[in-house]
Amino acid sequence: MNFALIIGYLASFAVVFAALAMSLENVWIVFDVHSILLVLGGTIAITFACFPVGQVLKLIRVFFKDIIKQDRITPAQIITNIVSLSQARVQGKDAFKSAGELAKHPFLKESAAVLTWTEADISKEELREMLELRAETIFTTYSQDATIFKTIAKFPPAFGLMGTTMGMIALLQAIGKGESGSIGTSMSLALLATLYGLVFANLIFVPMAEYLSKKAKDDFVIRRMIIEAIMLIHERKPTKYVEEKAKSFLLPGQRDAKKA
Repeated sequence: MNFALIIGYLASFAVVFAALAMSLENVWIVFDVHSILLVLGGTIAITFACFPVGQVLKLIRVFFKDIIKQDRITPAQIITNIVSLSQARVQGKDAFKSAGELAKHPFLKESAAVLTWTEADISKEELREMLELRAETIFTTYSQDATIFKTIAKFPPAFGLMGTTMGMIALLQAIGKGESGSIGTSMSLALLATLYGLVFANLIFVPMAEYLSKKAKDDFVIRRMIIEAIMLIHERKPTKYVEEKAKSFLLPGQRDAKKA
């Protein structure tokens, strides 16, 4: 499980809840069904209006996948697989094919397979262009997921403001009719809708958007490293050079398998 992401979410909600508990005599009054229905329900409805159903369902899967599942493939492990590929390259096509099938990173496995069947048919420039196109396609897709979450983050505050406006209208009507008993309810809807809008936007959608954006950039760096390594292996450069060139894409702390 992605404990860092889970702990971050739980800590954020705990901070907000603790602040409310210290400010209010009865903290449970913030759980207003009308405000939740307006902000959360409105956000879900407008999200399906803005994006295709399949894309929204994919975002839900991405959200829970990133919370539940954490990538266990470290950069140091990818370097180890690259070294194995470089060494197997000298041993022959069958050894290289076997080493490629053992690669843990999907893109490294895919790139090794591409190198196996394209070596005699295309130039190294065409090979690099094809691999870079695949890497950029994945990066664009991952970046779009982050962008959509950023777009969705705009909706809860808007519905919160809408709830505030509705609450103020109800409040003014109650004052005009002299119905003092409904003033508290109207004010509650007005203020809680704004609170829920800010909470959903800044504690759920914006953090996930930033997380996916960083993840997409980190993944793209790894794919660039793999492409460079595959090209050096294609040119039959020494294994040590291939390893050190691949490590150049990483920070010092990421290069050692024992530290990673």
